[in-house]
Amino acid sequence: MSKVYLSSSEYPGVDSAVAIGAFDGFHLGHQRIIKELLALGHKESVDTVVYTFRRNPKLTTQKLGGLLSSNNERVEFASQLGVGSIVLEDFSTRFQNLTPEYFVQDVLVDHLNAMVVVVGEDFRFGRGRAGNVDLMARLLHDSGRRLVTIKPVLIDGRVCSSSVIRKAILAGDVEGAARYLGRSYSVQGVIVAGNHVGGRLGFPTANVDLSDPMKLLPGNGVYAVQAVIDGTVAGGVCNIGVRPTIVSGSRRTVEVHLLDFHRQVYGHLVTVQFAARLRDEQLFPSAADLVRQISRDVAQARMVLERCDVVRKKIP
Repeated sequence: MSKVYLSSSEYPGVDSAVAIGAFDGFHLGHQRIIKELLALGHKESVDTVVYTFRRNPKLTTQKLGGLLSSNNERVEFASQLGVGSIVLEDFSTRFQNLTPEYFVQDVLVDHLNAMVVVVGEDFRFGRGRAGNVDLMARLLHDSGRRLVTIKPVLIDGRVCSSSVIRKAILAGDVEGAARYLGRSYSVQGVIVAGNHVGGRLGFPTANVDLSDPMKLLPGNGVYAVQAVIDGTVAGGVCNIGVRPTIVSGSRRTVEVHLLDFHRQVYGHLVTVQFAARLRDEQLFPSAADLVRQISRDVAQARMVLERCDVVRKKIP
């Protein structure tokens, strides 16, 4: 498990290799940066550090509608990849006003003791994003340190980026998003009691109360999913939307009908992994019409998830 620090000033100051970025999603582009970080850390026999922020800077600067990964997920991803430490800095007003020179000297050199720093080619830093990789390379060199820049990853001829993934997810293209992420997109939350309408229709659902309200949800619709509860993986059909046939003017909800799963799991944490979009959310003439469509959704989801299992089994 990666050690977690809530400020660079908490870091013990041991020699390190540091990767800097928002790392929203930990997609394949981020994973290439981390791969280089780990290689450098091993070569130099130093700690490996992911330096990022508790609140994504773009929530402030670009008014993002949601995040691809929560803080807990980013710590989990960093740990899975083998990163030694992760710093979740506060993107405060004071921090935003740091000059590029002060950031390099105070944060990277004095606090993190970075022997080498790894960033993407388009990395910007400091007040008003005034600093670029050329400036950082010079400043690090002046302190006897060095910078390594990583070229972007191309997927289907497009640069792998959080913004591309975010657009795909909002459009419901969870399969497209998975190609950039290197895994299925997922959300986490606690299973809470609902109004039990699904049960009365013959398709009981687990209502998911999201752990992070800033987590980006796929566009309204019906999805084939896999749900992980207490280490158990179950297939399912997930509806994201306002349930127009059942409750007029309902708030947006996340509900999962679990396939061949009959345990009582209220209050348990669930991770919902999106495999494929099945259809748009619809208003049906009657509850009977809705039930018939859900039956078709379940059958289609079973086929989709069986295909996913075959694909996974082919991976060495």
